[in-house]
Amino acid sequence: MGLVFITSCQNVEKIEKPEKLLSKSEMKDLLYDMVLLDAASGVNEKRLKDLDIKMFDFLSKKYKLDSIELKQNIQYYNMKFDDNLEIYEQVKDSISRLEQSYDSITKARDSLKKLERKRRDSIRKLDTVQEKQIIRRIDEKD
Repeated sequence: MGLVFITSCQNVEKIEKPEKLLSKSEMKDLLYDMVLLDAASGVNEKRLKDLDIKMFDFLSKKYKLDSIELKQNIQYYNMKFDDNLEIYEQVKDSISRLEQSYDSITKARDSLKKLERKRRDSIRKLDTVQEKQIIRRIDEKD
């Protein structure tokens, strides 16, 4: 009887640790920024072009990395599954908190608009009541 060894045909290159390695926290922030910039370009790409904001240029400047170092950091963390999973979970949590904040602000803004409409309506009603009282007084004098 012979033993058969099965080896993978896929050759996975080992990614070396970049010289300018971002911490996990910095990587989370970088990915969070990427998600926000990507979403912003989906919502209003023209506005980003008008402001001359390019995602990788922005990220490079903010995190003080050139494009190669940026790519190396992304590749490095992509190969570290557990760290990468942790980072993505933190990004997901940050986005969820941002969505909740946005929803709260939207609800508060809607409530304020509703109160403003009620205030204007009550002023209109008051004006109408005052006009009717003035007309009644004039009619009573005649």
